[in-house]
Amino acid sequence: MIAFLLFLSALTGFNLPPSDTTHFLFVPLDHHTKDAKKIKISYTLVHPYDKQKETILLIEDPLDKYFQESIDLQPLSDEFNIVHIKGRNDADAILKIVNSTGEIDWAKAYQLLNMDQQAGDIEWIRKDLLGDRPVHLIGFSGTAAYLHYYLGLYPENVKSLISFNPLLFDLQKNLNLTNPSQCLEAIPLEKASYLDFLWYNKTENLCDEQTGNEDIDLAFYTYLKWQFLLPSIGKADIALKVRLFEHSYGLTYNAASHSPDAKVAKWMILESHEIWTQFEHQPFTVYGVNYDRGLDFSGKVLIVGAVHDKLLSRFCYDVLAEFYSNSTLLLIRDGHSFGKLGGSMLHNKLISSFINNDIQGKVTVYQLLQDEGLLFNKKDRVRY
Repeated sequence: MIAFLLFLSALTGFNLPPSDTTHFLFVPLDHHTKDAKKIKISYTLVHPYDKQKETILLIEDPLDKYFQESIDLQPLSDEFNIVHIKGRNDADAILKIVNSTGEIDWAKAYQLLNMDQQAGDIEWIRKDLLGDRPVHLIGFSGTAAYLHYYLGLYPENVKSLISFNPLLFDLQKNLNLTNPSQCLEAIPLEKASYLDFLWYNKTENLCDEQTGNEDIDLAFYTYLKWQFLLPSIGKADIALKVRLFEHSYGLTYNAASHSPDAKVAKWMILESHEIWTQFEHQPFTVYGVNYDRGLDFSGKVLIVGAVHDKLLSRFCYDVLAEFYSNSTLLLIRDGHSFGKLGGSMLHNKLISSFINNDIQGKVTVYQLLQDEGLLFNKKDRVRY
């Protein structure tokens, strides 16, 4: 029971205290259109902006936001400027444009809400706040995937990136890695409930060769017992459908089979079927991370991967680290939600020591992670 209660302190997003320092910025509706109409987006600062401090940018993700409950960055707010970008996902101007005829134009919705437009917004806010100075980026899951894309576009504007479990399904597909939840497909959960189960599950060795049905049954019934306490996904809005299209495209398009077996992939395709229908009828450009650009980045990258992730093969994190010349891979004995790490509250020490290049701080947090039983013992891979 105690172990599962750590589910409820899952590190599934970046939780910031209420702020009265909300700012608005007008950005291009379409970053690819010259002299495009401007739309208003917002970002918040935990404290008033201080030019003497290093700045950390976070951005909201339409899928991750349903799970954003617990990672508390408040202890870092005195040390850094923490900027949370709300972004364009709920912009009234975009909703009116894509629904101007009374029916949603799903190709237009993707055109205006895709990861490339999100990256353009990040750059406008960075420039508005910092001018020519580079910024630190922190992201979890889908948000981290946005930031890897942004880094590929603007490597000169980034000082460092800390990426927690970046949800990059295209890596898993292109590397032909095994679905980490393959042994769980028979569990009687469907659609969003199954995603919830995989998101929060952190059971060790659940799908290895020694796994028995009793282990899977225990994980399933434990989830059912505490499900009512866990945040979950509601009805998919336009921005979420766009994000699910991006994820399902990364996981399935041009794969050996266009009929995915994984329940998560099937659900994402179903929830974004309007965009898939339009794409298959009249294909449009779909954006994705250009991993080769990572070698052009001279700054620091810390990839924190959960070895018991049931959404993405943990070997994706090993490969991703190789795309950056100055990268550190830290593997944690945890699931996708990072419930154990979030419960330990060591993420703040980890972030601070990495950004400040505090050698003694790194040694300390490394030891604390080891003491908590969180550090995955693979010394040849962990270079923190």
